[in-house]
Amino acid sequence: MALQWTALEFSYPGSGPVLAGWQWQAEPGLVQLVDGYSLGKTTALQLLAGQLAARSGAVLVDGQAPQQLQAAHALFWHEPRRPDTMPPDTTTLAQWTDALRAHFPYWDDAALAELQQGFDLVQHWHKPLLALSTGSLRKAVMALGLASGAQLVLLDEPLSGLDKPALAFVPQALQLAAQRFAQRGCYLVVAHYEPLLGAGAAVQVLELPC
Repeated sequence: MALQWTALEFSYPGSGPVLAGWQWQAEPGLVQLVDGYSLGKTTALQLLAGQLAARSGAVLVDGQAPQQLQAAHALFWHEPRRPDTMPPDTTTLAQWTDALRAHFPYWDDAALAELQQGFDLVQHWHKPLLALSTGSLRKAVMALGLASGAQLVLLDEPLSGLDKPALAFVPQALQLAAQRFAQRGCYLVVAHYEPLLGAGAAVQVLELPC
């Protein structure tokens, strides 16, 4: 089993190629995409999600393209800064949770309960998304993604807008998730400007090319 990124050719209209010729392979667990210059990590996640189409090359998750994972209810990609990836803002967290639970066959309610407590989200679970602060929305997306049981979960800038208790909880949440994902043969890809965990068992660090 492996997550394989093979020499994708992609460029935005009117600009040069992004991540040209980059190749890597990762094993199940936590995969940290590190980009200190913010040159391509969100683009990389969008390509992994199948939201952007490359001219050539391939992304394969255990031999499947992102579009196949999406069709099989095996891909989680929701980014608060990209409304097109989010449900309507009048949706409550409880309603969104129910929809995701029905969508993902390996949904983990026990993991969600731990994450709700760790991120102090219980009090917000019946609020609509529009009533949540930036930090609370980010925490909710992380909790839902880590509990989804999806084959591929993508998280961008997980520390954005978080309060101090949440910042302290994120490494713990990621470490536990890394073990769960590795045991199930799944992939948690987190993009950030620096590693949030050191490389080790079930944790990998990949630096984007400058």
